[in-house]
Amino acid sequence: MISSPTGGPAPTPADQRIVYIDVLRGVAVLMIFVVNIKGMTMPFPYYINPWLWPSPLDEAIAIGQRFVVDDKWRTIFTALYGAGLVLVGDRYGEDARRLLARRNGWLIAFGLIHMIGIWIGDILFFYGVTGLIAMRFSKMSVSRLFWWGGFCLLLGTIWSAGAEMAPLFDDLIYGVLKDSMWAYNEEVMGYQIAAMLSGVPEQLQYRLGDAVGYIFYYFLGTGFWLVTLGLMVLGMAFYRAGLLQGRWSVRTCLWIAVPCLAAAWALDAAQLIFVAGRGGTYDAHLFTSPFLHLDGYLGALGYAALISVMVSRGWPLRRLAAVGRMAFTNYIACSLIGTTIAGGHTWGLAWFGQVALWPLLLVVIGTMILLLIISPWYLSYFRYGPLEWLWRSLVYRRLQPILKRG
Repeated sequence: MISSPTGGPAPTPADQRIVYIDVLRGVAVLMIFVVNIKGMTMPFPYYINPWLWPSPLDEAIAIGQRFVVDDKWRTIFTALYGAGLVLVGDRYGEDARRLLARRNGWLIAFGLIHMIGIWIGDILFFYGVTGLIAMRFSKMSVSRLFWWGGFCLLLGTIWSAGAEMAPLFDDLIYGVLKDSMWAYNEEVMGYQIAAMLSGVPEQLQYRLGDAVGYIFYYFLGTGFWLVTLGLMVLGMAFYRAGLLQGRWSVRTCLWIAVPCLAAAWALDAAQLIFVAGRGGTYDAHLFTSPFLHLDGYLGALGYAALISVMVSRGWPLRRLAAVGRMAFTNYIACSLIGTTIAGGHTWGLAWFGQVALWPLLLVVIGTMILLLIISPWYLSYFRYGPLEWLWRSLVYRRLQPILKRG
């Protein structure tokens, strides 16, 4: 067990970190911002419906995001959180359960602040809540982790797919969800745009109301919590099995990466062709929604294996590893950047609902470059990112040293 000079548990030293996990987490944080920027700056239907964008260029970018990012990197991010629970469990012995409970509890608090204060599309709250359940699995064997993770994921996927297809069988639900999640509805979108272009109090009031539906409908009602639990437990399994430690051979990882990514992209293409061939209707989207999960799982496994190959081959990924070591800080930084350019408050640029997708992509690319420069520079002087330091200090109940010696 890792201990501090005072005898209590302490965070993992930098020289004991697993580089592969840091690199994978760093890529995930950057890729997630590629799609999150849409939800931060436009009404929700633009987040999932590529045919709403006004120009062929914007439509092509949205479709490209679907192939490269959608569901794939969030799946990886979730699995990595599960792997982190195992890391803590293995390193801290009898103290692990207490530390994990505090770790998840503080993440719930951070998530609520982020969800209501910055951006409604927060994932941290859900990780904290689900992590309180997932931590119970952290001591299981590899085979039991794969069994339980697969079972939870299968059950959650069936539940989620059923909930997503439910509007096909209920006209009332169909109308409400179509207007709020897929179609262009001037009244619904106008209300959201007006709220986001108002001052901070109006934005907070809007997000507070939206958060209730986000938590109870999306997280609980559609079974997303069970999908998240399954992914976390499978993340534990793949960590113990060696993939999420970067210990699988290049040959094995290539045998995984190529067919998984090919299958994921083929599923993406089939779904897009199917929906586009039916005029981009909400009905067609609902019919294909169960396959959205499958291409996300396959793509995540393929990307995880591909990054392992890159790390094993010695690719220059130091900057990505630094972004991953500061994943919490960088995730929130991306939200602050996205909501600042979108919001109508005093320091905002009031872009919400007003711009095309291609300028937003330029913002994302600029943000990526900025984080790739700042993260390694910052970590050359400090042990942790600012929010990582705060989180650790709260979990371990004492201020952690942040400056590097010398």
